[in-house]
Amino acid sequence: MKISKIRVLAGIMIMALLLLQVEVPQRVNAAGRPVMMVLNAKAILIKPKQKQTLKVAFVAPAKASKSVKYEIANRKIATVSKKGIVKGKKIGVTTIRVTSKKNKKIKKLVKVIVAKELPKKVTLSAGSLKLKIGNKKTLKTTVTPKSVLKTNKKGYWNSSNSDVAEVTNKGVVKAVKEGKAVVTFKTMNGKKASCSITVISKEDTTKPISTETPAPEPAGSQEPTAAPVITAEPASGSSITSEPVSGPAITSGVVSEPVSGSAVQETALKQTGRGPLQGQGLWKRCLQNIKALVKRVGE
Repeated sequence: MKISKIRVLAGIMIMALLLLQVEVPQRVNAAGRPVMMVLNAKAILIKPKQKQTLKVAFVAPAKASKSVKYEIANRKIATVSKKGIVKGKKIGVTTIRVTSKKNKKIKKLVKVIVAKELPKKVTLSAGSLKLKIGNKKTLKTTVTPKSVLKTNKKGYWNSSNSDVAEVTNKGVVKAVKEGKAVVTFKTMNGKKASCSITVISKEDTTKPISTETPAPEPAGSQEPTAAPVITAEPASGSSITSEPVSGPAITSGVVSEPVSGSAVQETALKQTGRGPLQGQGLWKRCLQNIKALVKRVGE
């Protein structure tokens, strides 16, 4: 019984060792399988008989296999070798499909353009820019010679540090945070132009408190001030009261008497500039005139 148990345990140990030997190579192969792949070009622009190499630039994980398979749609326009060497044959457009050999789910399509004229030089509207955080600036490209077709003047934008400065596929640069970056435009046939970007912080937008004395308003804008009104009380004896009498009426110091249908000339009590009926002489004359008028009315 003991011998049989020992044999069973020995058999189990041997099987375990065999399983470990099988699993180790499988894990090594699994580590070489890429989950992401980036090529060195998104499009290829060449002349007839001209060559350009298409290859894998980056894979993840870093130690994964870069082995790929190349297939071209139209061999009459261009050809591609097993090593990714693309050769133009005649003017036209075709497509290359690149598939990872270790992970066939990863596939990339690359446009191939065979043209008569290619860009020889490209320049940007600015060689350097200084932007505040949050600001934007559009970079424009100039491709020579002018005879190059507009579609063949297109290319790709890239930022060396997108945390500092971002760039869109239309060349719009946006400042993200303080620092430096380089924005590059690359044509489909590999011509490049770059712009150095420096991002600075925003300035303080707080307005300083003004210490200047406000300017006086124009004289014409001030509201007119009303002149003081001076009133003088009449002196004692300036007002005359009399009992109503039959005959002519006395109003406001004016006495009128109808004589044979015509109005009698009014006699006014004169006033000085300082007040009405001031002084003993004026007062006596006034009383004499009143008595004379009353006597005439009685007659």
